[in-house]
Amino acid sequence: MKKFIITISREFGCNAREVGHILASKLDVPFYDRDLVDMTAQRAGISSDSFIDSEMLLDRHLKELLKAFSYGSSTSFYSEKAVMAQVDVIRELADRKQSCIFFGRCSDYILREYPNCLNIFLYSPLDHRIKHMSEAYDLTEAAAAKLIKRVDLQRHNYYKYVTGKNRGDRDNKHIMLDVSNFGCEGTADIIISAVNRKYGE
Repeated sequence: MKKFIITISREFGCNAREVGHILASKLDVPFYDRDLVDMTAQRAGISSDSFIDSEMLLDRHLKELLKAFSYGSSTSFYSEKAVMAQVDVIRELADRKQSCIFFGRCSDYILREYPNCLNIFLYSPLDHRIKHMSEAYDLTEAAAAKLIKRVDLQRHNYYKYVTGKNRGDRDNKHIMLDVSNFGCEGTADIIISAVNRKYGE
């Protein structure tokens, strides 16, 4: 198989990270996720801690979840120095000989000129995302809905800051899939089929 790069953008709560892990396991390639935040922070000389907006913190559990899912969204990442560090980290990893998967961090935009890149956007209806988050993290549906709204807004704002574009636009996306329709395994299998069709020899 020819070298390929997969980028995954997503709506919060659609279980896209699980899809990414399944893909990486089945394709036997590296999966770059939160380590991208750590490498960017180290290179830019900034803290990777997340800024927590106290207006929505209903309890300690929700505060901890927001902190975890907002990783890499602190105000220190909103600078030219941090953005350029992120660009350098992602492109250096992409330039290695091995195929790989990038999870978030505007990687679809950063690698937009790479011809061997397959850009995926994963989403699900809001009710499905609320159900998943409430069951997975022991939240009330109201708390799950508030968490989804807050994290999605953070990620949208960051993507807009780096790229000037909206995160869920079709521009530069090759495949857009509703995870609730196919499940994590089924979604991964569809993407693998596309990889085989496009990069298989």
